[in-house]
Amino acid sequence: MSLKTQITLRTAVVLPFVMIFLFTMGVMVFTQKQSYKEMVSDISARQLASLTDNVHQSLSDFLEKPFHANLSLSHNIGYHKLYEPGNLSKVQDYILYKFSDHFTAVPQLDVIGFGSEDGNYVGFRKEANNGYTLMVQDERTQDQLVIYRGSKISEDIRSVISGYDPRVRPWYTPVANEKKAVWSPIYANADERQEITLSALAPIYADNEFKAVIVSDIKINTFNAFLKNLKDKTDASVYIIDQQQRLVAHSGGGSVVSWGTGKTHKGQRLLATESANPVIRESANYVDQLHLIDDIGVQRFKFTLDGEQYFNQITPYEDKHGLTWFIGMSIPESNLLGELPKNQRDSWLLGLTLSCIGIIAGLIAFNRVTQPITSTADAAKQLAKGDWDSSMPKSGNIYETSMLVEAFNEMANNLKASFQQLQSQLTYDSLTKLYSREGFIDAAQKNAATEKGTLYLVGIDRFRDINDSLGHYNGDQLLIISAARLRGTLPSDYLLARTGGDEFAIYAPNVTQEEDVQLLANRLVQTFASPFAMESESVVVKVSIGVVHVSNDQDITSWLRNSSIALSNAKQDKTRVSIYSPEMGNASRHRTKMLARLNKAIELQQFEPFYQPIIDLESGTTIGAEALARWVTDEGIISPLEFIPLAEETGLIYDIGKQILHKSCRDTAIAIESGKWSEDFSIHVNLSVDQLSERGFIGLVKNTLSDTKLPPKNLTLEITESRIIDNDPTIIENMLTLKALGISIAIDDFGTGYSSLAYLHKLPFDCLKIDRSFVSKLDKENLDSSIVAAIVNITKGFKVSLVAEGVETQQQADLLKQLQCPQAQGFLYSRPVPFDQWPTDLSNAQQNAKTKQNTEAKESIS
Repeated sequence: MSLKTQITLRTAVVLPFVMIFLFTMGVMVFTQKQSYKEMVSDISARQLASLTDNVHQSLSDFLEKPFHANLSLSHNIGYHKLYEPGNLSKVQDYILYKFSDHFTAVPQLDVIGFGSEDGNYVGFRKEANNGYTLMVQDERTQDQLVIYRGSKISEDIRSVISGYDPRVRPWYTPVANEKKAVWSPIYANADERQEITLSALAPIYADNEFKAVIVSDIKINTFNAFLKNLKDKTDASVYIIDQQQRLVAHSGGGSVVSWGTGKTHKGQRLLATESANPVIRESANYVDQLHLIDDIGVQRFKFTLDGEQYFNQITPYEDKHGLTWFIGMSIPESNLLGELPKNQRDSWLLGLTLSCIGIIAGLIAFNRVTQPITSTADAAKQLAKGDWDSSMPKSGNIYETSMLVEAFNEMANNLKASFQQLQSQLTYDSLTKLYSREGFIDAAQKNAATEKGTLYLVGIDRFRDINDSLGHYNGDQLLIISAARLRGTLPSDYLLARTGGDEFAIYAPNVTQEEDVQLLANRLVQTFASPFAMESESVVVKVSIGVVHVSNDQDITSWLRNSSIALSNAKQDKTRVSIYSPEMGNASRHRTKMLARLNKAIELQQFEPFYQPIIDLESGTTIGAEALARWVTDEGIISPLEFIPLAEETGLIYDIGKQILHKSCRDTAIAIESGKWSEDFSIHVNLSVDQLSERGFIGLVKNTLSDTKLPPKNLTLEITESRIIDNDPTIIENMLTLKALGISIAIDDFGTGYSSLAYLHKLPFDCLKIDRSFVSKLDKENLDSSIVAAIVNITKGFKVSLVAEGVETQQQADLLKQLQCPQAQGFLYSRPVPFDQWPTDLSNAQQNAKTKQNTEAKESIS
């Protein structure tokens, strides 16, 4: 896990508790909130139902008394035949009597009137002083509606209304049409007040004939007072609307009649949505938008106004006399539960506050408990950064953490001592006590004088041989003495280090001039010139030196790398001292790239054998071929001169030779089986001494012959003469084993090494190949004294075959025949070619040689 995704111990311990607390609080709040909602919903339903029932009952009482009073009047007037057409005096006296003596307990009665079929009218209106106003229209008033100031006909007239016809009034026509007691629609009176009223209507019959209508007007605003009183007690907003959603009564105060604002015309009842009371108005908007009065049933809903939630119920009100109204009820949430919501919120806040205090107290206590652990972690972090001087953690008051801190401090002290020892081992070479490579780099980085100077890398030549011959102990002593000589030779401000097994790095500050650089190099060579006394014998040591001019545009590792390149160049060229140049770096980089390409080429099997025929000079027939390694890439063929030396140096020649051997044996077996080559055809494959010295080489050859099904007699392995002069027992043993298997051995480039008869006598071989350099010098004048003639004469006693390499002209072929050299190989016959391009016209090599007589020699095939 990365540091970015890790959390602290405090967080790891506290976070789960906080999350559990928050989850618990959340569940509790959610549960209580749900319970609270259910409780509020239940209470609101009960409260709304109760209040609505109260209003419903009160409204029924409010309407029923006037209606029954009106029925009583209707019955008595008809029964006693009080009505006389043209004269309403008896009806007038009866109405006043009943109004003043019997109906005083019905305060909502406003007007009791009588309208006949012949258009006469008499009625009484109750005034605020409990007096009555007489309204008459008959023969006594010349058929005009006269309103008197008192309850009798007098000269004190309040107003006169002409053209009044009771038969067209809203209180008359419903009864005239239906001939039964009903409620009138709500309408405006025709008197001077034109108040909005609701009337109880009843027909009057005489001798079973409809004669008139008795009407009792109700003061609707008296029910407003009841609703207002209900609101004062319960804080419930109540309104009553008709089917057109116009206000009948409400608890909001004010008139239900419009005075010219809103959608309603002046004198008309207000729509509920136009109420001045915002609660009634908002409730009515919901009723209108949701069409709640379309469904005759109890409907409940809620809304929020000014941050307060209101619960609402709309209930239909109907009676048997034709009224269809709706009672609207709105109750604020605070009215339902009183102080409970506030107390609940306060309890939540108190619980949350106490919990936070508890968490903070727990954090403080936990912080004191974990302080030793966190300080230990911080100290460990500082130690990991290499800050060994950071303060160590202190023990706490808890046994376990104290044990942890003490163990950490002890371990840190041990680590500090080990680190210092390790740092010393890294900084200084344990054998010579000089700087190590790491110490040299660190010292050079801290040395301000490293901006300009010269770096010398001194390497002891053939140090491995010295180790092998004298033993490792004496080899170590030689290194100690060498370090002492260098330390005694060089000034104290020079940096001296042992950077490798036998290599010493010397940084000479301010040595920049060429003469000074060369002078110091010569001093270093002379330092190793005198013999080293090693127990009973003296050892002479030679050194090579790589030199680098130091500048501040490169780091120290680059200096050391460049000095190593220069040292390698000095050893290869045997120049003792080599000064680094960019060309050396380029050559080193090229060598590195080539090495990488070689490894890739081995993996991709890019090495292929190219075949050059070997000709019998006497008969002109092809008796064999040499398989020459070629590196075949997509870009072309890479010359062996570019990769063979590097492959031999790095040991990759073994893998390359393995590929060439296998492919050559495979091609030869195929060619012999198909008749392309004769059954005694011999394929010559070049071997590196490194291959031949490998102990597993014999097994490789056996497996190759077995896999390719090539008989051993058809295989000849060529070894360069100059590479086997060391007389390595392993090489001789492997050569004898190969001979025993039936494989032929050829010595290549014969004459260029340290040839002697005694030496040749020791080597098991079947063929000698004369180097091309001797063939190219043949001419008629000194033919008998040529090296080729000498080699031919020498080998006659060895009973081996002899092949002359590099034959490029017919004249050379003729001279070789004259010297009785049996076989030849060269461009005269064919260049090295891939197997699929093998020439088909080599049956007569002499004829081919004549046709190629003028061919010029080109590149070497070595």
